[in-house]
Amino acid sequence: MREVFLSNHLQRQANRSFAICLASLAFALTLLAVGVAMASVLVIWASMVALAISGFIVTKYGPTHMTYRHGMQGERILRNWLRSSGLDDDHTAYYNLPLNGNGRASDIDCILVGPPGLFIFEVKHHHGLIFHRNGIWARIKIGQGGTFYRGQLGDPSGQLYRNIRRLKGLLGRTDGLWFNGAVVFTNPRTVLDIEGLRWVRAVAVKDLDHVLSKRTVLSVEQTNSINSRLASLVKK
Repeated sequence: MREVFLSNHLQRQANRSFAICLASLAFALTLLAVGVAMASVLVIWASMVALAISGFIVTKYGPTHMTYRHGMQGERILRNWLRSSGLDDDHTAYYNLPLNGNGRASDIDCILVGPPGLFIFEVKHHHGLIFHRNGIWARIKIGQGGTFYRGQLGDPSGQLYRNIRRLKGLLGRTDGLWFNGAVVFTNPRTVLDIEGLRWVRAVAVKDLDHVLSKRTVLSVEQTNSINSRLASLVKK
């Protein structure tokens, strides 16, 4: 299997959130050190205010940093699975295709092109019970005391639908090409209870071989055409 790495979106976002936390703490601590050195009550009080503000900033951006780190871990797990799956060089995996829309930068986690078809993967590294019914996603976690509570998840299939639509727009004319979408959960502590998804699937990474058909859907000419168009997107 050939691999093409297109961006480091998650790494940049993780670095940005970490830098914001670090800079806010460094400023507050520097101000405190100056106040102590000068024996200035006013500067010390200002540093206390700065520490309180930096605490708020860390509370906001710290979890964001960890979310991006978990996303990067999930993407590594998917890459390792694909590498060990035995796919030959007729298959090409594109990682982190940049997308921009509604004033926000994002990416498509993985696009796989090969004889079985065109596949778009949205990676999630959440753990817990992942539940879907009638367009509603939920994530249930178990706390330290054994109590159940609802965790953050969002709308993975909605995110995947949007990415597929935007990829279709970027590729242009596709002559009835089917876009196979799958939300791939990579955390081994995930339990899936999924029903009612339309047009896309949701699977654990260990079951991804059920998504990749063994039959040939695309000709060599078709895969070459798709790869050429994806390559042209990278050069823009």
